[in-house]
Amino acid sequence: MIQLLIGGVRSGKSDAAENVLNEMIKADDQLKPAYIATSVAMGDETIARIQKHQQTRQSRFTQPIATYELDYQEADLLTVLNSLNNPKQVVLIECLSTWVGWYLSANNSLQENLILFEKQQTTLLSFLEKAQCSVIIVSGEVGCGLIGETELQRRYADKLGELNQKVAALSEHVFLLTAGIKQQLK
Repeated sequence: MIQLLIGGVRSGKSDAAENVLNEMIKADDQLKPAYIATSVAMGDETIARIQKHQQTRQSRFTQPIATYELDYQEADLLTVLNSLNNPKQVVLIECLSTWVGWYLSANNSLQENLILFEKQQTTLLSFLEKAQCSVIIVSGEVGCGLIGETELQRRYADKLGELNQKVAALSEHVFLLTAGIKQQLK
């Protein structure tokens, strides 16, 4: 089962996803929970945000949770997902927004980054179509924002919006978070 929780910045989507994970592991104590964090520390502010998430993450869950911090050199999303793909596993991916951003801003030309991202996106969607594990996905909603000033900003919004639509189509449940309120869309 795939569930997508989508919303704007500080909408409550991460807390809601963690609540969904907790509900699932309370309902079935045989489930093995895992948390995949896609954010990469770049600068003091990002490092502080990541550290805050790490410090509070474990205390939010009703049982120990395996955590995977992606570094995109040795641990990429698909490698980790494939290692967790079994029916007794439930995986929370936090979040697609930073995953897309990382690929589009890698150290190549924008065109090379777009090609790299398209390959990763295809692989992710193929995984989700056949996943044996349950997957809870957090992503940012970019459809309500302004049009970006730069080509990179516009491409990011386009690619994330397209990916969100494709993941939503594969999802059993889709929720929109606004001001901490969870609305079921699907």
